Amino acid sequence: MPYLYTVKLLKELVFSLFVLLLLYLSYALAPFLDLPESRAAQVPTFKQQVFSFSVLPIQVVQSWLLEQQLESKDEAVQDALQKMSLLFKEKPNAALSGFHFDLTGAVAYYLLEHPKKQLSCLFLPGKGVQLGWQQNAYFGIEKGVFIFTESLNDREAKYFEECVRGLKFETKQFKSREHTFELQQQTYTLNWEKHAFSLELPKTSKKATNILRPNGFHMSSPLALSNLPSTLEFFGLINAASVNYYGAKLNTKQALALEFEALLTFDRSQHREDFLAAAKSAFADWQWASNFVRVNETLYAIKKEGGKQLYICSSPKKHLHNGQFFTEQSPAPIVFAGDPTLLTKLENAGWAAAILELFPIYRGISDFSARTAKVSTEKQTIRWELKEDYFAAGEFLKLLGKVIE
Repeated sequence: MPYLYTVKLLKELVFSLFVLLLLYLSYALAPFLDLPESRAAQVPTFKQQVFSFSVLPIQVVQSWLLEQQLESKDEAVQDALQKMSLLFKEKPNAALSGFHFDLTGAVAYYLLEHPKKQLSCLFLPGKGVQLGWQQNAYFGIEKGVFIFTESLNDREAKYFEECVRGLKFETKQFKSREHTFELQQQTYTLNWEKHAFSLELPKTSKKATNILRPNGFHMSSPLALSNLPSTLEFFGLINAASVNYYGAKLNTKQALALEFEALLTFDRSQHREDFLAAAKSAFADWQWASNFVRVNETLYAIKKEGGKQLYICSSPKKHLHNGQFFTEQSPAPIVFAGDPTLLTKLENAGWAAAILELFPIYRGISDFSARTAKVSTEKQTIRWELKEDYFAAGEFLKLLGKVIE
């Protein structure tokens, strides 16, 4: 009898402790489990910004925490989080030693217009950082700190100080699974679904653009390339690009041969001529002709189209039909469609495949694309849908973890 009584007492004690633990966890996690439809926070706004994206970290943590822990239970996501936290611990930042991050504030990323090159920086809300410049890469204000991807020179630093003098803080409403960003004064909306991402493109009154008929893995977008190395600055002449990508292979010379079609658009015909002249100068060791270029024993056809476009393709017998290629008119400014597994496809790889697997970013893109069910653009919306067994938040986090390894 005493034995049975003791067992019963232990069971009741364990049950009571379990209930108390649940109550405590419910209280401790209440701020994270409370998911209001939207939250308000202040965001810095520059007159000179050409791109801005802001997000509330607490909302992201809430949605990811619920999804990953209560539904997917993906251990790989936990590994990615641990690796990223270790990475930050291993690289302590003296400039931010006294900084106290505001958990309820908004984090923002900017590209700022500059006469020479665009300046990119990240804003962290909080207190305790030294005001003004530190190491020409950190600029503290009363409400937070701006962190630049690289140290600015004196002229760039003075330019940013002018930007800060016109800085304003605007109150913005944030939704947990809907994020907006500004690009060239146009608003884009990113919807974060359970098994998919969708990007709503701005509804503009511009006329339809001429793009390649989507095939393989297709990407079409306006371009505004900047901050390029001096030897590649001529790529900034490209106004828009449309690409069908089919993968790559190693040719008989064990050199990389890309399988693709590309339609480049320029503002004017002279920019097209300048682009070709600069390309021939930058890659003088390639074999150039009027209608083709030979690179590592691989032939790529070149064809001028109209007054402002340039068509380039591999395997011209496959992609050019009686000297013509297929195009269509698209009302959407950006188009993504097709099979993303082609991005990491490499035929006749042999030893090269083993080397590529050593690069975390290659493995990350390969895994992410393999778990994709469909990529499409319809009615001004790009949709990247994952297979049912995979959760968008977790897969993106794992990909991000591979990128920063």
